[in-house]
Amino acid sequence: MFGRRRQIWSVSGLCAFLLLGPVDARAEESALQQYLRARLESLEVAQGLRIDGVELAAKALLPQVYEAAQFKPLWTNPHQVDELLRAIEDMRLDGLDPEDYHQGRLNRLRGELQATPDAVGALDLDLLMTDALARVAYHAHYGKVDPERLDDTWNLQKEWHGKRGAEAVLELLRSPSLHAAIEGLKPQPALYRKLRDALAHYREYEAAGGWGIVPAGPAMDLGESDPRVPAVRHRLAMTEDLPEDLDNGDEAFDAPLLLALEHFQARHALPSGKLDARTLWAMNLPPKVWIDQLRVNLERARWILPVNDPTFVLVNIAAFEIYFVKDGQRQWSEAVQVGREFTQTPLFRDEIQYFVLNPTWTVPPSMLAETFLPKAKKDPAYLRKHGLRVYDRNGREVAPETVNWREYQAHNLPYRLTQSPGAENALGAIKFMFPNPYYIYLHDTPNQAGFDAPVRTTSGGCIRVRDPLQLAELLVAGGKWTRDAIDSQVKSGKTATVYLTKPLPVYLLYWTAEVTQDGVLRFHSDVYDRDQPVLSALNQAPRLRSKSRRGAQ
Repeated sequence: MFGRRRQIWSVSGLCAFLLLGPVDARAEESALQQYLRARLESLEVAQGLRIDGVELAAKALLPQVYEAAQFKPLWTNPHQVDELLRAIEDMRLDGLDPEDYHQGRLNRLRGELQATPDAVGALDLDLLMTDALARVAYHAHYGKVDPERLDDTWNLQKEWHGKRGAEAVLELLRSPSLHAAIEGLKPQPALYRKLRDALAHYREYEAAGGWGIVPAGPAMDLGESDPRVPAVRHRLAMTEDLPEDLDNGDEAFDAPLLLALEHFQARHALPSGKLDARTLWAMNLPPKVWIDQLRVNLERARWILPVNDPTFVLVNIAAFEIYFVKDGQRQWSEAVQVGREFTQTPLFRDEIQYFVLNPTWTVPPSMLAETFLPKAKKDPAYLRKHGLRVYDRNGREVAPETVNWREYQAHNLPYRLTQSPGAENALGAIKFMFPNPYYIYLHDTPNQAGFDAPVRTTSGGCIRVRDPLQLAELLVAGGKWTRDAIDSQVKSGKTATVYLTKPLPVYLLYWTAEVTQDGVLRFHSDVYDRDQPVLSALNQAPRLRSKSRRGAQ
């Protein structure tokens, strides 16, 4: 409640009050204030208020906003209303639906009030516009979808800078340009702007009727002629993979066309070199598919951008890539292998505290249950053959052949399995530690051939890094652990733990669309089927977020 005696005004009661006869401006204002207070008190008491058939979303915020404004109407400036409506329409550019912000109702009700002025209707419209503003601001900054509802491991908490709650709404209303203020709440990094631009381009492709279908047929290769080649040329020219002047009807599969095809394949994470069935399938997907993928990744961008850490390590699981960013600039990138479909690498933020050269490897519980214990039950010698040592709870080594493995399950096994450093060690020459509940870390691997595969879902959940010693060099640059010192320690075969001067943030994320530093739009396969849940939530009515279950680490 607002600390004043509740006064319940019916709509008919206010109309009668306003129509009693001539009143001065102060008295009329008082009646409007009392009506607004009564409306908002009913919102508090009934835990809901419907205007023109729609439930107001900002149930807790609206009473605070209007109390701070002394229950006066907030939308008395027509230009400000225009700015709000423009901002709502522009949410479409971000892959969001303007109808989530009452666009149709606001336009219709405003038109009706301009034709037939009505004090009560104007106050209800005022409430509806403030509700729309609160939701627009929230979605512009945080995104529409709650990532914690989709992923139990999500722990990234985006900050709101500046005033909060009612003061934040009133500050927006006081801004010289409401539209510009709302735009300022959206992520400003170039990646977000480029994804927005890409979304606009693909919507243009869709509005133009798409790019047609390349007919099915045998794979095409350089030097061949095929009546389907003109359709291929047109398709690649539509998305600017092929220069427009080469969309000329020529049926020859020539070198420029091959170059364009390889560009398309690189942008879509496809094997390159010939027009095979998989590439043909990707080329024939309609623009709507790529529009949805861009919308999903714009939403993911709103969840985290801008990243407040100037220096960090980031793994894009869907791209099978790792990046080292220093002072906001990418300095290094490399290929990674990530978890298989049934041992997916989780998404979270943590901090790398140290790395270990020539590490031992202790089999994690998940791999113990899925792989090593079943193997040991069939053949106890399997563990010794793969360089694994068995230790009891007192740290004493036990011969694996002396254990009755069939007596145990992973949850009650009184032994730990450890692999000594060496060429066969599952962690290779180095592991990067950011202690977390999921037993996930970055590490080297003896399985170097896995980096050459286009789809690199090969691990038990951890991230295998190609050329990890270069990453180690970057993390301790300027200290005593030079590259020569690191290489010498690895060659010695002795284990060494190297602590970072300052813990370094590491982000494990999942993006299936991105724009490279040189401006190339790339799409990645949705290997974990994570896009559809985000898209479904984007296409549904907005849901209020629950309070975060955890804080940022």
